[in-house]
Amino acid sequence: MLDKIMEAVGGDALSQITSQAGVTPEQAKEMLPMAQESLQEGLTSQLTSGNTEGLLGMFNSAGSDGLAGNGIFGTIKGLFMQKIMGKMGLPESVAGLAAGAGMGSMISGVSNMLKSDGDNEDISTDNIMNVLGGGGAAGMLGNLLGGAGGALGGLKDAASGLAGGATEGAGGIADSLKDAAADKLGSLFGK
Repeated sequence: MLDKIMEAVGGDALSQITSQAGVTPEQAKEMLPMAQESLQEGLTSQLTSGNTEGLLGMFNSAGSDGLAGNGIFGTIKGLFMQKIMGKMGLPESVAGLAAGAGMGSMISGVSNMLKSDGDNEDISTDNIMNVLGGGGAAGMLGNLLGGAGGALGGLKDAASGLAGGATEGAGGIADSLKDAAADKLGSLFGK
């Protein structure tokens, strides 16, 4: 699903990165997969923790000065900036400008998609689930719960495997359950 969103908002993000960070169009194109990874990591983290209200706040502040001060946006932007510096070797100042411009543009684009998904100009939790979950809250729950390989099946398998392995501590169990949930939610974003 995130691949489709990136197709819709990627062009504007490219132009924002190029114009505001002073990088070449080729460099900006190289950054887009990193932006998608960062967005996926940030959104998955919020969805797995059940923070749809926090996402609602971020998407509702898109296009305003409030977005820059939003904690979730700051985290996602930071992930993107670190990837730019690590993979492209660009200085922090350039990476910061590129991450801010690109991610701000992408969040605004997703926000507009969320607004157009609803009956009015307000973004709701249902809009978030429709656009990010592909088919509404029921569709997202269906993806998480249903069929062979559903998230609950994967969590059950992980828990069963851990129950049999007495050598793992509570931290290992929590990490394994978290990894299983992240894998299942990652499939929602086309990974």
